[in-house]
This record gives sequence, structure tokens and C-alpha cells, in this order.
Amino acid sequence: MKIAITGHSKGIGKACYDLLSEEHEVIGLSRSNGYTIDEVEPIILVANSCDVFINNAYSGTQQSIIFDRLFQMWRNDDMKTIVNINSRSKYDGVRTSLYGADKKHLDHIAQSNVFSDMNKRVRVININPGYVDTDMVPPRAKDYNKLSPITVAEAIKWCIDKPQEIEINELSLWSTWLQ
Repeated sequence: MKIAITGHSKGIGKACYDLLSEEHEVIGLSRSNGYTIDEVEPIILVANSCDVFINNAYSGTQQSIIFDRLFQMWRNDDMKTIVNINSRSKYDGVRTSLYGADKKHLDHIAQSNVFSDMNKRVRVININPGYVDTDMVPPRAKDYNKLSPITVAEAIKWCIDKPQEIEINELSLWSTWLQ
């Protein structure tokens, strides 16, 4: 299987890149190697040559734009999978922020596409982690229970490894104990 992942050089993206590279051909797309999700076309070009696209890097609504473009291209391909790394911050009742609003937008675009096209063939998996122990977690979360990046990566791998006809549309993850 050939996998492309945005934001592969740190956090959840790096954990996914390292774990999935053990068994698959993985192409990382990050600023560290000349890719930015603010430039959609180069990412779409690379992703289109893959079987799985992990939509991980965050930059405003760019994740939503990339998802929508790729979904439109892959909608009839039952051998393709898109994994959106979303966030529990998208849920109502969670502290509101621009980040949370952008993640809610990604969820809305993904769910609208998935459920409005009952003939779609592409598999779409939405992962919603809570706080993850990375340098991107806000300072106010220092005392919260956090997932490790590898735990999130293992959940993503578990979803990807399911038979292609099984779509885990949404998986929310959070840590229930202090580490």
C-alpha cells in the first residue's frame, strides 16, 4: 500500500510516518521537505498517486479544501482511503477557538460528502483525538490527560488495516488517566 501524509515531520504525523513505514511505502509531505498545505496542487498531485491519504497537517481551512478536492477525485474508487485527522475540539461544548471552528468545518465537509453521496466508493475515516502530547498542545492543557502520538498512530493504522469494505467513519480518542 502506498500512503501519503501531510505534516509527517512531527507529532501525530511523525508517529504515523514511522509506524506505517514499517510495512508500507509512505510519502511525507511537510514544510521540512518543501510542501505546505497552503499550496494544494502539489499535495493533490502526490496524494493522487497513493492508495491512502492521511490529511494531518493543520492550517486554517486548508485541510477541508484538500479533503474536498481529493474526495471529488476519488469518490468512485473503492481502492482509496482518506483519513482526516480532526479533533475533539470540533464538538459543541468544547472551548471554542478558531482551531475548533476549522476542525468543525472539516468534519462538516467530510460528513456532508460522505452522507450526501450514497454511491461513493472511497473510504473516509475521521479521527478525533483529544489532547495529544506534542509541542502543538496549548499551554493551558499542561495538566490535562494526553494521548501519546504513537497511540493515535496505532489507532489510525488499525482503521487503515481493516478490509476496504469496512469504513470506520468516525473514531474519537482521549486519555482517561494521567501519564
